[in-house]
Amino acid sequence: MVPSKDNDRQSRIVRILGGLKSVASTILFAWLFTNHIAQATIVPTESMQPTILPGDHFFMDKVGFPANYPGLVQEHLPARTIHRGDIVAFWSPENPKMRLVKRVIGLPGETIEERDRVIYINGRKLDEPYAVHIDAHVYPANVPAPGGLDRRDNFGPLVIPPDRFFMMGDNRDNSNDSRFWGFAPRKNFIGKPLFIYWSFDAGTEPRESWTLRDWSQYYASVATHFFTNTRWFRTGVVPR
Repeated sequence: MVPSKDNDRQSRIVRILGGLKSVASTILFAWLFTNHIAQATIVPTESMQPTILPGDHFFMDKVGFPANYPGLVQEHLPARTIHRGDIVAFWSPENPKMRLVKRVIGLPGETIEERDRVIYINGRKLDEPYAVHIDAHVYPANVPAPGGLDRRDNFGPLVIPPDRFFMMGDNRDNSNDSRFWGFAPRKNFIGKPLFIYWSFDAGTEPRESWTLRDWSQYYASVATHFFTNTRWFRTGVVPR
């Protein structure tokens, strides 16, 4: 029996609908994965050196961070447990559109203080093997310093409010963190680094103010120096 034209048309429609369903499923999965499970992220600054280098690209674990979900459902979601020493990505309290990556130093309810670059939690010195200092000069307490640098080496004591955290970069002399803009709200937390999948030494830091020409030159340089400037030894590294 020869298939009728109607049957051929119906078969084509079924195949098209099946293809559309597959594409829609793929798009939905990609959206769920990148918005609520994991997301590719780049660190453009030196504030977390040597733990995370400028040009490190890592996947970020976003599961359990309410900030990744609509405001109407955030308060009904279980909150991720945050520990001291965790590296967390969050929206900047200064600029809600800017994503920062810092380390959790102080927890809600604790008293935090810094004296001559040494951090104290509830009066006890905090062991920080990850912290580095690149500036030999220490600004003394209660002495005005340019650019508010007196707060860089001495502050507090401060009591951390509920659902707030004190965040600091590992590169203590080159980090814009809680010493300057205050506490980070839990609701701003969006994820934790999983592992580095690519690290590239671009020699320059991308800026939001760049023009299309600047970005074109930047990506051209990346393409040209991909093999020589890729830090292959950092592939798979888990920031801790």
